[in-house]
Amino acid sequence: MGRILLNGVTLKIDKPSVTVIKGPSGAGKTTLLRAIVGLNKAKVEKRILDGTIYPERRLTNWRTLVTLLLQDAPVISGTIRDNLSFPFSFKNSPRKGFPEDEAVRLLDQMGLGHFGLHHQVDGLSGGERHRLGLVRGLLWAPPVLLADEPLSGLEPELAQQCFDMLFEFSRKRQAIVVCVLHEERFSKQSDLVMRLTDGTLHRT
Repeated sequence: MGRILLNGVTLKIDKPSVTVIKGPSGAGKTTLLRAIVGLNKAKVEKRILDGTIYPERRLTNWRTLVTLLLQDAPVISGTIRDNLSFPFSFKNSPRKGFPEDEAVRLLDQMGLGHFGLHHQVDGLSGGERHRLGLVRGLLWAPPVLLADEPLSGLEPELAQQCFDMLFEFSRKRQAIVVCVLHEERFSKQSDLVMRLTDGTLHRT
C-alpha cells in the first residue's frame, strides 16, 4: 500500500520573498516542488499566479513563469553557453535573445567564470553543475524560482555566496524563491520557513 506524501497541502506566498522548506528525509519536499511545477502526477487543484489560474492544459505557459532547479542538476551535452541559452530558444519563451553579458557576470559571481562560455560541461563536478543550474535559473529570471537543495555539495563559504545571490535575485527582480534546504543558518536568513511533515505543510 502506498504512502500519502501530500495531504491537502496549500502553498501560498503573497509577496516577493525567499522561503525555505524543511522536513525529514522522505517527507515529500521534492514531490511538493515537482507537483507545483507539474512534473509528476500529483493532483493539483489550482495553480495561481498574479490572479491568473493555470489549468493542466496551460502547464507549458506556467513553466515559463515557475521554474524548478532539480536536485541532480542535470546538464545537456555541449558547452556552458549551450546549457544557459537553450531556454531562450523555446517558441513560448517570453524572453528576447540570450543575455550573454549577464551570463558572464553571473558565472563570475558563482565562481565559474574561469571556465568561459565555450567550456564543455562533461567534466564539471556535481557542485559545479549545481552552480551552473543556479546561473541558468537566475538568468532566465522567472517570477517564481523553485530549487531543490541547490547548495548541495558546496563548501560553506561558496554555499553562502550562492544563497546571497538567490536572496539578491528575489529582491532585485521582485521574485518568489522557494528552496528545499537543510542548514539552519539559511533558515535564519530567509523570509519564511515552512516544514513539511506527515503530509502537511506549516509555518515554523
